[in-house]
Amino acid sequence: MATEPVRIPYRYVVDRLSPMIFVKLHFADAQAVEWAYVDSGAWYSIFRGGVARQLGIMLETGKPIWTKGVSGQQIPVYLHRIDMDVAGVRLSANVCFSDQLGIGFNILGRDSIFNVLQFCFNDRDGELRISRL
Repeated sequence: MATEPVRIPYRYVVDRLSPMIFVKLHFADAQAVEWAYVDSGAWYSIFRGGVARQLGIMLETGKPIWTKGVSGQQIPVYLHRIDMDVAGVRLSANVCFSDQLGIGFNILGRDSIFNVLQFCFNDRDGELRISRL
């Protein structure tokens, strides 16, 4: 039997309603609760480097990947496997961290998340609906 989706109202980011959610990240005995922009066009989830340090992760021990930042420039990110809670669902996810993200928020991308959860963007009502697949 399917459960009802979690409904999360959009929040304002730079004067625009956007699909932002709280995500709880876990690594070893540490945890961090962070806002993240749900970006169906992003493959990787990318969080600020300070979040990695808060979790006790040595940033550059992750797999280095070069990706395009918002400005179009290539930026280094470091891929780590961590646990996270998204809309009340605990999952193991590939998450990148970078000190050069260059935007004021973290990004929740598709890799290892969108195959566990379904995201429905309702821009008309300013609401994100999240269901477990």
